[in-house]
Amino acid sequence: MTTIVETDDRSRVVLPGRPNQRYVVRENEDGSLLLQPARVVTDAQQEYDNDPELRELLDRATASTTVHRARQRRIA
Repeated sequence: MTTIVETDDRSRVVLPGRPNQRYVVRENEDGSLLLQPARVVTDAQQEYDNDPELRELLDRATASTTVHRARQRRIA
């Protein structure tokens, strides 16, 4: 199935069936565009995802009974 898309006056394009998704766009030498699905990840999250020792350390700290989180109740 071929789908034709058209840019609007602000250079935007609608991808049918792909609402609210992010892509990295690469323009090839021949002028074609390659869209690759993407997600934005903070540096801190990437470090957590890639470092098993850091995950273990933070998991232990979170499970510790000496860690207390102040929680404020919302007044309705």
